[in-house]
Amino acid sequence: MNNICRQCGGKCCQGMIDVYSTDDIFYDDTLVCEIEGLEYDRVMRTDENQKCIALKNGKCSIYDKRPQVCRAFKVDSACCKKWNSGMFNSHKCGLCVVSDALQKVGIK
Repeated sequence: MNNICRQCGGKCCQGMIDVYSTDDIFYDDTLVCEIEGLEYDRVMRTDENQKCIALKNGKCSIYDKRPQVCRAFKVDSACCKKWNSGMFNSHKCGLCVVSDALQKVGIK
């Protein structure tokens, strides 16, 4: 775990975290639940504060089998910085992907 994640303590690990059928945990009902009417019908279970139940002491307890959306979330990206500063409190992954792609080609 790097210093950025250690200081943040998993602020991005909250809300609806999509789980795809290709994820190892897709059928693990202890970690994942179904939500009808969403684009992806399975999400990570959360606690009463909407934190992912796999987050333990600020660290992912299922890191090696975490969902693809978690793997795609890049530490120190623009989205990460917004979560850490409190600007974001829900996932806007589509915007993150576009923003990061534009930054890679030099457009800010």
